[in-house]
Amino acid sequence: MTLKVRPVKLRDSLYLLIPVDIARLLGVVSSSDFQLSLNENQESVKLVYELKKEENETADEKRE
Repeated sequence: MTLKVRPVKLRDSLYLLIPVDIARLLGVVSSSDFQLSLNENQESVKLVYELKKEENETADEKRE
């Protein structure tokens, strides 16, 4: 599945927002930690955000 998003500018930074439905599906909360990696080839650069499932499940348990 591909989703097109545009960066949002706040002060001097740009942010890529997570749509609410996807955040709920993944269990993302404000305390979730992501790792960002860049995969570059000659045609494009991919930003890959990784959320560990174990950390995510612990955050879900804290919300209950």
